[in-house]
Amino acid sequence: MPGHTFLRGDRLILRTVTPDDREFLLEHGNDPAVRAGAPTPTPVHEDDLAAFLDDDAAVQFLPCLDGTPVGFVFLFDVEPHRDHAELGCWIAPDQQGEGYATEATELCLDHAFADRGLHKVLARVFEHNDASMAVLDKLGFQQEGRLREQDYIRGAYRDTLLFGLLAAEFER
Repeated sequence: MPGHTFLRGDRLILRTVTPDDREFLLEHGNDPAVRAGAPTPTPVHEDDLAAFLDDDAAVQFLPCLDGTPVGFVFLFDVEPHRDHAELGCWIAPDQQGEGYATEATELCLDHAFADRGLHKVLARVFEHNDASMAVLDKLGFQQEGRLREQDYIRGAYRDTLLFGLLAAEFER
């Protein structure tokens, strides 16, 4: 049974994640095209996914087009005593290039700032992930730093870029 619709965009809805969605999340979360942009060098197992989905300091949504999931967007490190969180998003490889990451991220940011009252949202992106950087740029994020040779990816150390967006800078 699909989760409940939480937010509506022009083409996508963001809905809650249910146990029935775990197969979609595991299949695509382990896809090499998705993993290339994520800091997960090892396979994501059911237990790993269950722990993340049960994390009280995270908010997760499935962006859906006509009822079919196209990706995963989430905020993590969201805690009551903090006024910021970190953003993550991926789109299934067969759905990439359609602007779904931008729309899903924008909806998630609207929730972060308007509903949760966060002051800032952070995002980390590998230096070679041009598509994610384009999404962040389009939504107004500013590069705030570079962690040199932070992550070991496919045989080489890579820089991780830090981006931030303040609530006052977000335009929906």
